[in-house]
Amino acid sequence: MSARVTGETLSQALSRGRAFLAQHDIETAALDARLLLQAAAALSHEALVMHGDKAIAIEANQTFQVFLDARSGGKPVSRILGRREFWGLELGVSGDTLDPRPDTETLVAAVLARVGGQQRPFIRDLGTGSGAILLALLTALPQARGLGSDLSYGALRMARANARATGVDDRAAFVLSDWGRVPTRLADVVVSNPPYIARGELPGLMRDVRGHDPVQALDGGADGLEPYRRIAGQLPLVALPGALLAFEIGPTQSAAVQGILSDVGARVSGRGLGMLRDLAGRPRVVVARAPRR
Repeated sequence: MSARVTGETLSQALSRGRAFLAQHDIETAALDARLLLQAAAALSHEALVMHGDKAIAIEANQTFQVFLDARSGGKPVSRILGRREFWGLELGVSGDTLDPRPDTETLVAAVLARVGGQQRPFIRDLGTGSGAILLALLTALPQARGLGSDLSYGALRMARANARATGVDDRAAFVLSDWGRVPTRLADVVVSNPPYIARGELPGLMRDVRGHDPVQALDGGADGLEPYRRIAGQLPLVALPGALLAFEIGPTQSAAVQGILSDVGARVSGRGLGMLRDLAGRPRVVVARAPRR
């Protein structure tokens, strides 16, 4: 049985969706409308362009409007569709996980640029969430293995599902743990995108974030630095001497995070170490070396 169609073409539906989102002050109205229409109509970008003059099926149009209504209310596209692209991977996201963002790819790139000839590193991802960072690294390093830890059962379920979907589940394990407090082999590389928003700043976050990302993935304590202090204190349980450390930071936290790491004996300056900026020029990652014992 063929799908029922409307008198509206795909191109017309796209224009309508773009205008609708723009009226609701969605800054990325054009991109969001296209992504939502592609999902509603089960079309690739190329197919949407090539067949824009074809009528949209009634069911697809109805789904598209449901998606538009959700987006106009501030729900991110990734939350509507239940997936997010990160480092070329299609990852599932849920209400239990932080929505992985392109800025975090700066951390992945920093690690890959520094592992050098070490093609079989063991990687620890502290506060793994959807598993985005660890899975991106394992995909780029076919001989690497890794362990992601999180305090959320829901996040761990999603991370395991993403590992299976990306084909690295034979090299990735996930455990329930408060940062590094789980017995395992010491890591060559330790990565983390911990909560780093000061608690008093949470109400002022963009609605896309404060209404949909889990609070425990955002709340960094009174000054936004508490997770870094806890991670730094646990480095002897997690990292080999001289292991590569790469942590995402807030735009004003570089000096403070480097100071926290320096206080426990980590090396925070020298070739390839210190603060790195994202593509927008904002401080985004601190790279250091674990203390040598």
